[in-house]
Amino acid sequence: MINYTLKQLYSFESVIRLGSFTKASKELNITQPAVYMQIKQLQQNINSELINITGKKVSATYVGNKLYKTSLNVISKLEQTNSEIEGALNPETGHIQIAVATTANSFVSRLLSNFKLQYPQMSFHLDVTNRKSLLEKLENKDADLIIMGEPPKDIDLSAHAFMENPLIAIVHPEHPLLSKANNTINDLKKETLITREQGSGTRITIERMSGLNFNSNIEINSNEAIIEAVQAGLGIGFVSEHTVKLELRHNIIKKLEVKQFPIIRHWHVVHHAKVNLSPIAKRFKDFIINNK
Repeated sequence: MINYTLKQLYSFESVIRLGSFTKASKELNITQPAVYMQIKQLQQNINSELINITGKKVSATYVGNKLYKTSLNVISKLEQTNSEIEGALNPETGHIQIAVATTANSFVSRLLSNFKLQYPQMSFHLDVTNRKSLLEKLENKDADLIIMGEPPKDIDLSAHAFMENPLIAIVHPEHPLLSKANNTINDLKKETLITREQGSGTRITIERMSGLNFNSNIEINSNEAIIEAVQAGLGIGFVSEHTVKLELRHNIIKKLEVKQFPIIRHWHVVHHAKVNLSPIAKRFKDFIINNK
């Protein structure tokens, strides 16, 4: 049976990753001879050479590369466990992995700022991304909390609606339809329509609830670019009203009144049902729900 210690794995992983015993000793805050000794004992325990040294170049042997991959997984799991234990012992600290739809970023940053005022010792990683990526993160449990529009129905989730998300039509300030009192879906069908890419939650909702068919050749994968395209007079865009408050206030673009719009959907805070939230993640979830 092969035996090795965590000290040996940490030393080995650091040497291979940094390519240097000297750099590894500085990172681990131990002497260089101590690093040599850990590697030597590890090789003796395994009964195989793990490291090739050519001049100043350090690399892993075939067996060493196998062990290096395992070391990465073990160390990553230990670091995660340490973080979870620290969060459990002190629920006012801890780290949260958060992923949000691009259209939600306009208000999520404000929520995080206000939450961090209450819990200044907490930390977070915020990933602003599209629906496809959010679904992958949910499936793979790659985030503690996800803020999105309509949650998928084919994944076992905990989902809570916390705020309305009105979808509106936006146009250039001089668009002819602004002078018409009662615009309809049929009026929109005669115009150039700008929308998100296939699979976007915004696009799926508008197509389903309005009957519009986005058959123009203009598809844009970010709300900022849609707003700029509308400003340039390329056509009519469809966005969450939360993302264009500043532009509407300054008349950079105009909200087009259309029968059946705004389409009201909701923002949801979501996580995989099998994910056990840390104390700080639970507090942030409650904060989102109670401070919409």
